[in-house]
Amino acid sequence: MAGLGIAEAPGTLLAQDRDELRYPAGSVVVLAGIPGAGKTTLLRRLYPVGGDHQGVRVFDSERLRDRWMPTLGAIPYAWWRPLLHLTYYVKALSAMRSGPMILHDCATRPWVRRLIGWRARRSGLHVHLVLLDVPGDVARSGQWARGRVVRSGSMETHCRRWPDLLDQAVADPSRVVPGAESAVVLSRRQASRLGRITFD
Repeated sequence: MAGLGIAEAPGTLLAQDRDELRYPAGSVVVLAGIPGAGKTTLLRRLYPVGGDHQGVRVFDSERLRDRWMPTLGAIPYAWWRPLLHLTYYVKALSAMRSGPMILHDCATRPWVRRLIGWRARRSGLHVHLVLLDVPGDVARSGQWARGRVVRSGSMETHCRRWPDLLDQAVADPSRVVPGAESAVVLSRRQASRLGRITFD
């Protein structure tokens, strides 16, 4: 199936199968979804660690966690999780000076979405959203499979906010991340069929 040219469908919410998503080179693509939705799985498949990404910079907190594990793994993750998230956002926002870039984020924290929009706007970058829409019970199974389970209270907050976030993306992507120009929603099955994200 042909890829999606953002210029031909700005602001459009898609729900059909695609094997390719295409964006302008000067873009930040925010890959969003509740914890366990499959964001890291998708990124590992499309952008393997150590692979040639053709100039695309990939920011995923899981990759930072993997680098810290040899040093901090003996300490309960809950103790150093806040430091990891702070470091991740500082690194990602600092690097948001040019595209192309893919940023992993749950998108259920309004303050993070505002920061992403603000930083992209300052750098003159386009923002596009790819949202993985996965039911809460399926996402929870994904957490168990990866061996890291989000606290029940936190997961409930993510799940409660997610439907409203999708509604906002349908109405206007810029209500999710200020300045966002498009939003694509993918189910778990559709995400598994996505073959590449390219930047012209």
